Amino acid sequence: MHAGGPAGRRRRHFCKAAAIGFKRRKLRLVNTPVRIADETYCRQRTIAIAGNPNAGKTTLFNALCGTRQKVGNYPGVTVERKTGQTRLPSGETVNIIDLPGCYSLAARSPEEQIAHDVLLGEMEGENAPDLIIVVVDASNLQRNLFLTSQLHDLGIPIIVALNMMDIARERGSEVDPEKLTAALGCAVIPLVARKGEGLDELLAAIESAPCACQLKGGIPRFIDCLPSALEQPVQTLAEGLIKSGLTHETDARGEALWLLVSSLEGDDAVQAPAAAALSRRVRKQYHLSSRQVRAIETSARYRYLKDLMKQTSCLQADLPHRLTNRLDSVLLHRFFGPILFLAVMALVFQSLFSWATPAMDVIESGVSLTGQAIDRLLPDGLFKEMIQQGVVSGVGNVLVFLPQILLLFLFIGFLEDVGYMARAAFLMDRLMSRVGLDGRAFLPLLSSFACAIPGIMATRTIAGRKDRLVTILVAPLMSCSARLPVYTLVIGTVFAAETPVGGIFTVGGLVLMAIYAFSITLGITMAAVFKRTLLKSPPPPLLLELPTYKLPSLKSIGLNLFDRGRLFVNRAGTVILAATVILWAILHIPIHHVDRTRFENARQAVIENSGLDADSRDKALQSIAAAEDADVVEQSLGGHLGKWLEPVIAPLGFDWKIGVGIIASFAAREVFISGLAVVHGVDGADERSPSLRESLRDEKRPGTNTPMYTPLLGLSLLVFFVLACQCLSTVAIARRETSSWFWPAFMVGYMSVLAWVGSFVVYQGGKLLGYS
Repeated sequence: MHAGGPAGRRRRHFCKAAAIGFKRRKLRLVNTPVRIADETYCRQRTIAIAGNPNAGKTTLFNALCGTRQKVGNYPGVTVERKTGQTRLPSGETVNIIDLPGCYSLAARSPEEQIAHDVLLGEMEGENAPDLIIVVVDASNLQRNLFLTSQLHDLGIPIIVALNMMDIARERGSEVDPEKLTAALGCAVIPLVARKGEGLDELLAAIESAPCACQLKGGIPRFIDCLPSALEQPVQTLAEGLIKSGLTHETDARGEALWLLVSSLEGDDAVQAPAAAALSRRVRKQYHLSSRQVRAIETSARYRYLKDLMKQTSCLQADLPHRLTNRLDSVLLHRFFGPILFLAVMALVFQSLFSWATPAMDVIESGVSLTGQAIDRLLPDGLFKEMIQQGVVSGVGNVLVFLPQILLLFLFIGFLEDVGYMARAAFLMDRLMSRVGLDGRAFLPLLSSFACAIPGIMATRTIAGRKDRLVTILVAPLMSCSARLPVYTLVIGTVFAAETPVGGIFTVGGLVLMAIYAFSITLGITMAAVFKRTLLKSPPPPLLLELPTYKLPSLKSIGLNLFDRGRLFVNRAGTVILAATVILWAILHIPIHHVDRTRFENARQAVIENSGLDADSRDKALQSIAAAEDADVVEQSLGGHLGKWLEPVIAPLGFDWKIGVGIIASFAAREVFISGLAVVHGVDGADERSPSLRESLRDEKRPGTNTPMYTPLLGLSLLVFFVLACQCLSTVAIARRETSSWFWPAFMVGYMSVLAWVGSFVVYQGGKLLGYS
């Protein structure tokens, strides 16, 4: 995160009429002339959308930009950056930035810090916006105007988008946009963003708005009528900033107040060193802490806003929303609330496992058809095999999870839009707080049972950076659906013949249940460990706004799905594609020469054998091809790596063939099955393949001639796959979400250690107890 505060930057003013405090303002030349302060410049304007969470800010952004938007991260942080473009009635194209939702500019979170830095031109690589659209919830006007008044203090040109006017009218609130316009000295546009009402008026206001001129008219700003407890400290700091050359006289008081109230993970953490020193000196002089300044400023600003609303005849109904109250009486009930919440989560969980299956089958069929087309079009050889098994399979292994991603974010978007997500976090906070997390961590962890990738992406709903990192680190411990084929193969191989417990429950079913319980228990345990050691921080207080229930915006949800799907394919696809090509090369390029003559002779003998019918001949040819592939793998770099890995994994009961499967499974966990199939000479196998299971059951340990795949080895292998982080796309997403390679590397490292230790304890402990 950029650490310099507003007082630590030099200015580049371009408005001669009023030299206000915009820093690092950059003009990008385009063909559209825009008149600013009686001078004409050719450039494309940048407009920022700011507002409180749940005020409809992103809905307005989607309504203005449609699909012309990009999603990324701000440099050095995990806060999402959404930008887009829209066209004004005159034909002018303007850039739109959707800022993180925040309640104030006092930087107490990464989101508030980002909002402040972007608004004041302090963010590296960002132009300071020429205009701010402040989205305000008309049904909760006084609280929403808090942020507006802070921007008003800084002299930033603004337009107030008075959103949710329909809800305000339903609740009996009286809001007069014209009187608010006169009081604030800026345009106030009533609208209902989710229905598209008022957008034309807003676009017209944007077109006619001044780009960089001091706000004029209206009642005195809060910064000009501070309470006595703040007046002298603010004035003293402002004079010090001016004298030190750290700010301009015009906006010194606004910046001084910001410096006095801002703190992020400790006082002065977001301020430039020189400004921070002045701020500390002034606070010490007047015996004030940042917390005290914030408390004084907050109460005084709300008194100011209350007076403003009286002067503008804006009356807010005190009656709560009846439908919201009735629903909350059930959904937040101490007994029925958790039950209904679990039912909703069960629906989400079921959809990720079952509803996505048809779409996933279609994608798999498409990948298979693509492979068949390549088989017909390309000549036999290594290049053809690389395209089929490396490129096509690599892309397919990523795209097959796209339906789960879209379904997850469909549910998240729907639940957020209707207002239920805040209630879900509230309900789960009691449980999650016991391990130091807040209730928002529950849904990412739950969705990780389908796939850790959407689970990690869903951590963006968690406010605290350390809490978010903890959730990312433990999300891969949840047993995802990609592990299920491995569980199915191992359990079906070593536990199929066991007698049912009590004549009802199969041993395999109980083992599978125990695996999921184990992953949940260990995930919660590791979260508690991280919160008390590496990412130590106090349990986060859950401060939530419970928004009014409302109908969702289908357009907004659809655009969000489009963005998330595109983001998933772009982020994970490129990395996993490269990785699968590399893994294919490792498993198929021989280190030592493979004698293919004997396989050709065997094929020729089968073809010339007139006593075989067509089916028998095809099966014989497939067996020969599978045996040839197994020989290629054994002589390949992957085979040699498996043998090199064998001394490390031998204490776990594994041999070099399992080592090859483990290496192959880094592309995707279920690739472990095809890796085992290749080294055992079984062609076309999956987790339900009887030929692969029989081959594994028939496998003998060298030297002892005892069965290799016993229940003890099966348990060791299951524990290993529960704990190991063998998914490159998960690592790639963790890298993107944390903006660092350290945390993904740490995640792989600690999970690998856990996997080895856990398997070692199971296997060696079982041997000590007399099992083999």
